[in-house]
Amino acid sequence: MAALKHLVNKIDDAVAESLSGLCCTYPQLELQLAHKIVLSPDIRNQKDKVALICGGGSGHEPFVAGFVGTGMLTASIAGSIFASPPSKHITHAINCVAQNNTAGILVIVPNYTGDCLNFGIALEKAKQTGINITEIMVNEDCSIPEKEQSSIGKRGLTGMILVIKIAGALAERGESLSKVLKYAELTVKNMATYAVGISACSIPGQGYMFELAPDEIETGMGIHGEAGYERMKIKSASEIVALMLQHISEELKLISGDNVVVIVNNFGALSQLEQGIVTHETIKQLNNKGIQSLRVYSGLLVTSLNSAGVHITILKCPEYHKNIFLSCLDDSTNAPAWPGCFYSVPLAITRPPFNEMEKEKFDKIGIELSNRSKHLMKLCLQNACKSVIEKEEYLNELDRGCGDGDCGTTLKRFAMGIQKHLTDLSFAYPSVLLTQIADIAEEIMGGSSGALYCLFLTTGAKELLSFKENENITSAWSRTFRSALDSIIKYGKAKPGDRTMLDALDPACKALEELVTAPLVDIIQNVIIATWQGCEATKGKKARAGRAAYVKQEHYIQQVDAGAYAAATWITAVGQTIKNFKE
Repeated sequence: MAALKHLVNKIDDAVAESLSGLCCTYPQLELQLAHKIVLSPDIRNQKDKVALICGGGSGHEPFVAGFVGTGMLTASIAGSIFASPPSKHITHAINCVAQNNTAGILVIVPNYTGDCLNFGIALEKAKQTGINITEIMVNEDCSIPEKEQSSIGKRGLTGMILVIKIAGALAERGESLSKVLKYAELTVKNMATYAVGISACSIPGQGYMFELAPDEIETGMGIHGEAGYERMKIKSASEIVALMLQHISEELKLISGDNVVVIVNNFGALSQLEQGIVTHETIKQLNNKGIQSLRVYSGLLVTSLNSAGVHITILKCPEYHKNIFLSCLDDSTNAPAWPGCFYSVPLAITRPPFNEMEKEKFDKIGIELSNRSKHLMKLCLQNACKSVIEKEEYLNELDRGCGDGDCGTTLKRFAMGIQKHLTDLSFAYPSVLLTQIADIAEEIMGGSSGALYCLFLTTGAKELLSFKENENITSAWSRTFRSALDSIIKYGKAKPGDRTMLDALDPACKALEELVTAPLVDIIQNVIIATWQGCEATKGKKARAGRAAYVKQEHYIQQVDAGAYAAATWITAVGQTIKNFKE
């Protein structure tokens, strides 16, 4: 398998350079580069407080160095990618901490064979020299049934962060080593993590560590590139979260009335949008079970290089220990990667609701159309919507190179929104009609295109109010068209010729202005020709406005602009409807 693309220099230097980058970002952290150790800024003045040490392989950033700081770790040790740190480096970290410590050291060990062995060697050496030191093994993974686990037992996953935070807070308060250890053990005992991956990871310089089909997920996927416990077809976020919570609930024996702390951890490549959805689903489903989430943390905490997936970690808070757990989680820390903050603590007061604004009511204002004109107006709108919907895929394809590939989908949403409200629209009053359609664009489309269409229609609606009874209707629409165009040029900053929808709209408007007194058939024919000529002229033209302005590769601009094509499409539909209209 071919190696994937990575931003590295030399593979052998990747960990050292990454740690250096972290300490460039947070220069108060102390880096012992030769041993890949990061030390807390207050390491030399914490003599009477228990110190915490943790470590593990790299590739899980920000774990473990990102959790070094007052109220969390005193020192971290990083191994090579997905490899335990050598015992020699762990010993060096212990010795650095022990020089300024009399209260004792707690070493937090992830339950993996390499970590157990190398930390075990360092611990035994430290005990031989008389250092007051003890350890706790973190092993909260519940992805693999107990009968099918290896001799090493459960893996240590994202729950390590909760152990570090609770133990670190107690240490910062000056509690004894025995008490810090006690609550670290209680944390592990009341905690469970379940993993689901949707893509494998790749070590720099290599391909994916295993193949996962586009329609498959891996339950119980590890954080070292290993495949999971079971492979299944991908499901909705709701179904996946339900599966994860089922296993966690069984492990912790969760029942209605229980209180919990939740972590949703991103493997590294899952979008923040999806992570938000998983977090939402997790809390919603726990609430539906009568389980209250007292604290919720979400983010990139213990990653697996460029793998996409999530851990859900739940800490059950028995009544007797709940206040200790929560107060420790809420204690301040300056460790840079801790996801909690002031806003993580729910408000104790009920916020008064804002008054709902009344839905805007539209008066019957402006010119009133005859029944015949009302019918024609409705047909024009229906056919314009139909033409845009039919072009969804083609418009998306035109938009992929220079935009985000959703021009057709966005306009389809707009058209379908109009169709949905068709019976409510005021076809008798064109000014009101344009205002109503503008509201639909603003609410449904979103983004720049929604704002542009809303502005275009809103300005047009205002201009139509100045229509005089004895004025030529074609002249009124021509003036309305020009006013609406000038408005989007003013606020959108684009001009005709900048490769936007203006390149189709402006020629159409000019044709209408020039032929305002000509026979209607001639006007329609010339407007349609002009708008398509303007659209065709965008081929090969570099964009000077919008997102496409940042695209420099010429092969992306060989086709017509998507916005211009869309405008030409609905203008043509309107024109043909008027031309062929018969009562």
